[in-house]
Amino acid sequence: MMESPITADIPVEAYDKICREIRDQPRWRLEADTDCDYYDGSQINKEVLRRLREAGIPPQDSNLIKPTINAVLGMEARSRTDYKITSDDEHQAEIAEGLSARIKEVETESRADRAMSDAYSSMIRAGIGWVEVSREFDPLRYPYRVREVHRNDIYWDWTSREPDLSDARYLRRDKWVDRLQAVAMFPEKEQLIANSWSGWSRTDVYEETDTGMASAFEIEQTWGRNHDEYLSRSSGMVRLSELWYRHFEDGHVLGLPDGRIIEYREDNPVHQAAVARGLVRVQKCLLTRARVAIWLGPHKLMDAPSPLPHADFPYVPFWCFRKDRSRAPYGLVRDMRGPQDQIIDLDILLYEVLNSVKVEIDNDALDLNQNTYQEVARNISSLRSMTVLNSQRRNAGGFKVTREHQLAAQVFQLVQERKRRIEEVGGIYRSMLGADTSATSGVAINSLVEQGSTVLAEPNDNFRYARRIVGQQLLAFIRQDMLGRESAVAVRQGSGRRMVIFNHPVMTPAGPAIENDIETAQVKVVLEDVPATPSFRAQQLQALAQMVQAAPPAYQGVMYPAMLELSDVPNRHELADQLRRVGGMGAAAATTATAATAEASAGDG
Repeated sequence: MMESPITADIPVEAYDKICREIRDQPRWRLEADTDCDYYDGSQINKEVLRRLREAGIPPQDSNLIKPTINAVLGMEARSRTDYKITSDDEHQAEIAEGLSARIKEVETESRADRAMSDAYSSMIRAGIGWVEVSREFDPLRYPYRVREVHRNDIYWDWTSREPDLSDARYLRRDKWVDRLQAVAMFPEKEQLIANSWSGWSRTDVYEETDTGMASAFEIEQTWGRNHDEYLSRSSGMVRLSELWYRHFEDGHVLGLPDGRIIEYREDNPVHQAAVARGLVRVQKCLLTRARVAIWLGPHKLMDAPSPLPHADFPYVPFWCFRKDRSRAPYGLVRDMRGPQDQIIDLDILLYEVLNSVKVEIDNDALDLNQNTYQEVARNISSLRSMTVLNSQRRNAGGFKVTREHQLAAQVFQLVQERKRRIEEVGGIYRSMLGADTSATSGVAINSLVEQGSTVLAEPNDNFRYARRIVGQQLLAFIRQDMLGRESAVAVRQGSGRRMVIFNHPVMTPAGPAIENDIETAQVKVVLEDVPATPSFRAQQLQALAQMVQAAPPAYQGVMYPAMLELSDVPNRHELADQLRRVGGMGAAAATTATAATAEASAGDG
């Protein structure tokens, strides 16, 4: 096929070029699958199994990678933080507070935490994980959908350099669906799907009129690839390829007095009035547009502008590490595979050494009437043996049996060293696994834990960056659904709640206005500094309890209610307010004290 550039309503020639680029990408997926096999304990191949049988060793489980990786995953679960909406404008603090409560609800109901934890597991093991942020198609479910997507279902523009793929030309997700489901999704393409499924044997495409079947038939004939790539007739399924791509269009932007740049829209009367009055600067530029197309092999089933309220693709990558030359992703397991293979080899060697026996026999040492050399060899290799010697032999020491126990100790020491190597490669130390360590003091143990966190700094920083992108996309959906209508969000305040009203029309001396206007709000998504997990709150509670004990009595009355709010006691907020009133703290002071502990109890519910 002739090559064609990526433009709006992408042609089949441009899509064919994208497919060829994807096929020519580095072969990193097989290595990633192997990394996951090692985590799952499937690292023993046929050759190793043969060596185990020859050594007389039953198949064994020596998987030390899995508990080490699980320790890393457990650290993520213990240090998980909530989303928080902030604004640089102090007049929009109430909007940020209300959106913070709303996005926490969306995070919980859409199961975003579970999806991002699954993506974190994939990135640690295989090098990359993916999360889909979209609307839920089922109207009976929660309106927002956040799900983890397997890495082998997604292909992206390999020339992209930005971690969020904001400079990527395309991203493709493949998904196998039932053929009848595909017809239900695209009823206007039923004839095309049926002809492609039957191999064009049930219709004469050149006798049809105005159906496009002749063109579709010719495109499929020149596609040049096996139909099994997108048709599975044995299972009755077809592979749909969801292609998100960017193209360029000429457009105009407005330079606002505060320095912000926004896109000019001709259908917006406010933009037209601002341009007419000379309040803004108009500049012509080249703008990127995102679109989505669905393909069945070489057949385009749909192509439309992106329905998303943001300019990004709906799939967020979670990177662990990337190679410098090829940019191929890889995870922590990659460097653990070598020590894991050596452990299995050393285990086999250790069994062989323990079972090996060195025998020295003179030619007249045995009583051949009662023993043969084969019988003696079988007896010595067994746990119970008896050998009758020749009483008339020339050399009294002519029969000698020795075992290489010293060599076995050296092999065992090598096994232990390789076990430590697996932990150190992953940045995990025995103190982080809860095991005994050579560090005896609490300061030394904490230093090892901090050192392990430093080794994992890059993957965890990438994870936080990807989590923030997911939050930004969720916020875009929330704002889109709140535009132009009045809505209320409940915000916790002490032991009670107060309502934040968005898009509330009010009358001012200058005329009617909108209070807490969600459209003009300048807000952004950040992550809380304090983890919201119960284990972290327990650590804070313990630290604060020590401070309360050491504080003068006059300060204990102030600090004790805050400590109570960090606990898991039922009705703790109401009890804390009562303690403040008993201690002579007014309602305003109680609210201030409660706000001081809001960071620590984030996500407390």
